[in-house]
Amino acid sequence: MLLGRNSAKWLVRSAVTAFALTLAHPAMAQSATITAYFRDPALTGYVYPGPANAIFQIPVTASVGGTCGFATGQAPNATLFHANIDTTGWSDQVPFTAECTAPWRIAVSSQNGALKNSGAAATGYQNRAPYTVSLNVASDSGTVSAACPVAEIDQAVGSSPCSFKGTAAPTTGLVIPRSFGLSGSYIQVAAPAYSGPDVLISGTYNDTLIVTISPAS
Repeated sequence: MLLGRNSAKWLVRSAVTAFALTLAHPAMAQSATITAYFRDPALTGYVYPGPANAIFQIPVTASVGGTCGFATGQAPNATLFHANIDTTGWSDQVPFTAECTAPWRIAVSSQNGALKNSGAAATGYQNRAPYTVSLNVASDSGTVSAACPVAEIDQAVGSSPCSFKGTAAPTTGLVIPRSFGLSGSYIQVAAPAYSGPDVLISGTYNDTLIVTISPAS
């Protein structure tokens, strides 16, 4: 009887030892696909190999390209008129509101590069009157301002020192930081009384400014 009991105890201890070694082996192998283990409630006194959970990660990313445009009813839109530009200085501001969710660009081009009269100008007379175009644009980083003679944004001119000349594109135009729904932006056109060198012929003078905006690259 005593021998039988001792034999039984030995067999149980051997089984526990063998089982513990079997569980520990996968934890030592770096290539094992099983990385979490249950605690065996029937066994005590063995080293739990762990870990208690298996973890994997799923990176989730997204992007937003952004939008850029004029607020509804807030695009620069006006018809300006001033009389007697040969004797009187003049100035006008045309407000607008941009809705751009990322850095953007604004550009302006002039149809004639001046206020132009369609009549012919004889010697000593002139049918073109210069003026200045200015941009004052509100942004999250403050107001961005620039000004150029209208001759520098003539659509017929190639290269120009003006920072906002042309048609806005990701790499063309004055760069503006994010600006969404901010008030205070305007385009200003102005000139002192025309002072020569020639005399302006009588009649109506015209020009058209084309304003475009675009996301910046």
